[in-house]
Amino acid sequence: MGKELINKIKSSRIDWIQFILIGLLAPFFLFPSMKYIWILFIVPLIWIWRRVAKKDFFERTILDWAIFILAIQVFATCFIVPDFAFSLPKIAGVLFGIAFFYSITALLKTDKLIRAGIILFLGGGLVLSFIGILGMIRSNVKYLDELFKISTLIPKINFNLPGAEKGFHWNAIGGTLILIIPLYIILIFLYLRRKKQNYLIYKNNLFLIFLFLGLLVTSGVLLLTQSRGSWIGLLLSCLILLIPRGRGKKWGLLLIFFFVAVYLILLGFDKIPLSIEEMKGKMVGRMQFWNLAIETVGDHPVFGIGMNRVRQIPQVGYEQAHVHNHLLQTAAELGIPGLIAYLAILIGAGFMCFEIWQKSNIGWMRMTALGLGCGQLAHFIFGMADSIPLGAKVGIFFWFSLALIAAMYNYMLKRDLDSD
Repeated sequence: MGKELINKIKSSRIDWIQFILIGLLAPFFLFPSMKYIWILFIVPLIWIWRRVAKKDFFERTILDWAIFILAIQVFATCFIVPDFAFSLPKIAGVLFGIAFFYSITALLKTDKLIRAGIILFLGGGLVLSFIGILGMIRSNVKYLDELFKISTLIPKINFNLPGAEKGFHWNAIGGTLILIIPLYIILIFLYLRRKKQNYLIYKNNLFLIFLFLGLLVTSGVLLLTQSRGSWIGLLLSCLILLIPRGRGKKWGLLLIFFFVAVYLILLGFDKIPLSIEEMKGKMVGRMQFWNLAIETVGDHPVFGIGMNRVRQIPQVGYEQAHVHNHLLQTAAELGIPGLIAYLAILIGAGFMCFEIWQKSNIGWMRMTALGLGCGQLAHFIFGMADSIPLGAKVGIFFWFSLALIAAMYNYMLKRDLDSD
């Protein structure tokens, strides 16, 4: 018994060291340069060290093969692109996302640590909201001048970030926040309904205040982004997954009424909502991008044209950066195998959420899986007419959400094995 405890402590220490090292390396991955490219090889060395110490390169999940194939396609980019330095930020972004995913799943092996991970994820949404507002002001979003004269109250900061030299795009902020907002909604709903104790992550009012504050800030920033794709994704995912059985019509009508009311309120601000003609124009533009992506996939079906290269296509351009569809974007840059791997990751995440919802005997874990699954569905719907390309800086929240889902699923399987 004593020897098993010592081995367990050593194993936990290795996972903590891995997590800390990945965290310390984050700036070199999020803002990579050719000068320090050797630092990227530290991640495989960490996995080799873990293999020697724990007989596994990383914590096993049902997404492993899909992630492996995706990594192979990303690695192929290094050899097919004419300008590796230009593709490096997205390559490093995907590698960091995978490393972060495995460091989180390895660490969150107890219900206490999983709860802490959920709080960190929710808190990350708050941080993203504040940074997003500053970045949007830097982008000179005109309607922010009209809304409460906000740009006169907050200084414009020169972020000077590669790929976001002019600030952060509102669609990227909105498309990321909808990964997080459904979890806020469902956790607040649980507290207000006063469910049984095992449905509550923390049994105190301070956490409830944190949830209300987080929902207020993140949903407020989502509103300011004017990202209609994000709104639609959030609305549809909530209608599909969060409407309680037996009260679907009531809650669905309330949710639709809320979104319509918000849109009508915004009519008071000049040129914020799109007219029918403008919407038609946008759809025509989207279809042109989609056709371009399909042609690109047809010309490069196996490995694609390489990461970050879509924005080098003249018809797309550096500022547009993507083809406004995450599936076509992935296929164009990483080929059909990359698309299949990406879809397998999303399907695997959905499967894990469903299994946790159906089989877990821990109430708050079931509801958290539902909230994270709703966020992933909203993000997927948003991506059908827009895109946050793989390797983007805000994409870390996508990998964080996946890691929480995988950690809860592994925890559930381990509890089942221990109880047998």
